[in-house]
Amino acid sequence: MIPEQRLKSHYESLARAIGFVRAADAKAAPVLGLQVALVGTLAVRFDRLWADISNTPWEAKSLVVAVLLISYSCFLFAVIVLAARVYMPTHPRTERSLIYFEDISSMEYEDFEARAKDMSGSLIETQLLDQIYRISQVVRQKMYRVKWAFVLTGPTCILWVALMIWGST
Repeated sequence: MIPEQRLKSHYESLARAIGFVRAADAKAAPVLGLQVALVGTLAVRFDRLWADISNTPWEAKSLVVAVLLISYSCFLFAVIVLAARVYMPTHPRTERSLIYFEDISSMEYEDFEARAKDMSGSLIETQLLDQIYRISQVVRQKMYRVKWAFVLTGPTCILWVALMIWGST
């Protein structure tokens, strides 16, 4: 493969990896939105649930409601932490890349311009491959977190339904 074709192939790989980052970010938003909506609707019925818990001495229904609320809170916390973590930066700055925007923005313009003009095809290829590798690692981490946020949303929804039914009676 000639150098120009290799560089074009690397640019396409980098664009694909960045597309997967965007996809992971887009998948986390509905999970967070759903959890906020569930908490909001549950807050309306919380006074009824609290009345069952605050009974003394505790009855069986008090214990059931307490366990449901604690379980819901644990799953909710896990989902929110996983989904929110998708948006936090995970790409380490190297301060030497002429491709990664954070590295570029940390340079003085004159330094960036001089280094960019002096770049050889080999250096461009090395930096492209470095970015493809690093962004692929970021994508793997983000997709893992999104997957688990979706998986844990199931039990959260089931517990939410149980609490909503209990709070309606």
